[in-house]
Amino acid sequence: MGDRIIKALSGFYYVQTADGVVECRARGKMRREKVSPLVGDRAEVRELGNGEGFVEAIRPRRNAFRRPAVANVDQIVIIASAAVPQTDPYLIDRLSAIAALK
Repeated sequence: MGDRIIKALSGFYYVQTADGVVECRARGKMRREKVSPLVGDRAEVRELGNGEGFVEAIRPRRNAFRRPAVANVDQIVIIASAAVPQTDPYLIDRLSAIAALK
């Protein structure tokens, strides 16, 4: 099924595998194909040892968001303040509409 990317930071991807978390870089072919791994992606990883490896491929995504950059989201929870600072109701509607479209 593939392992899941749980964190992305400055070109490093932290992938949860059955053996633990592996720090990975994306393969060069992914950059040439303009495929950018996202947090939540199911990935195929080639482990090199010492907790390091490469992301070889990304499995097909069910959905993806640009901001925050995440993929394969199952549930979204929108939390807003009714007191100080008061949240603009338009913002909540906008976030809900974007989530429904994705």
